Amino acid sequence: MQKILKIIFCPIYIFYRKRKYSRAKNDPQSWADELHKRRFGYSINWDNPRDLNEKIRWLQFNSNTDEWSRLADKYRVRDYVIEKGYATLLVKLYAKWDSAEDIDFTILPNSFVLKTNHGCGEVIVVKDKSTADLNGIRKKMRKYLQTPFGVWTAEPHYLKIHPCIIAEELLEQDGDISTSLIDYKFFCFKGKPVACGVFYDRNIATKKYGVTPYDMDWHKHEEWRRKDIQTQCKDIPCPKSFELMKKACFDLASQFPFVRMDFYEVNGHPYFGEFTFTPAALTGGSFSREKMIEWGELINLESRLLML
Repeated sequence: MQKILKIIFCPIYIFYRKRKYSRAKNDPQSWADELHKRRFGYSINWDNPRDLNEKIRWLQFNSNTDEWSRLADKYRVRDYVIEKGYATLLVKLYAKWDSAEDIDFTILPNSFVLKTNHGCGEVIVVKDKSTADLNGIRKKMRKYLQTPFGVWTAEPHYLKIHPCIIAEELLEQDGDISTSLIDYKFFCFKGKPVACGVFYDRNIATKKYGVTPYDMDWHKHEEWRRKDIQTQCKDIPCPKSFELMKKACFDLASQFPFVRMDFYEVNGHPYFGEFTFTPAALTGGSFSREKMIEWGELINLESRLLML
């Protein structure tokens, strides 16, 4: 019976999925509005956006986002960081390839990280090359490269990125605070960081993690999180390079109304992670509705400076 039902309904499912994909690709603004309504229960107020998610959506379709594409590119952004004088923040780059077939594992050390430059979460951590399934890794990277990231999430600036594969140094977490590398995510408005979401105990397979919000004096604010988040709010020590991270936020992001800047720290040394102009694909992420409204007020859409 199940096989019969699959035979009957599978073509219908494929038909409607293709129709939705076509709409998402060809009319991303309308698709963004539908995604927002599904998540929050109301449509985006395009004439008078209020909270952070709405205002970023407005920026997506009413301002020049070419720089979003350049800096969201995990390979091209390296040149920008170097231009701004922060080359020491970059994780060591081993190689870059345009196809999975070109990956040369012989030039890589025993441990490394493979990722695509245009996606989110498309990361493979290799701790021991000698025991890794290299053919399986190549197959995964081939699939990642072919994924048109940004269509289903209404983030069209990602579609302007030419996909490639990069191999970087594997950073190891200090101590036993977290089971994964701690990710310090700074929410920046015209380069001024107002909050740091600290992500830890990340599991790539299950996509689960812990998060603790801090202000710029490193005071914990559990009340900033969404009320439905049940995980424990861990106390995370202030990173030794906290002040340098904040300075880098200003120097690297002061031209943007908003961007989230991510950093890591190993042995007291900060490492640049990435620029994210549309955090959590604008679904609200880990923060409360009240916080989204408060942060939305920090973006002035009337300013001509937005039209970069």
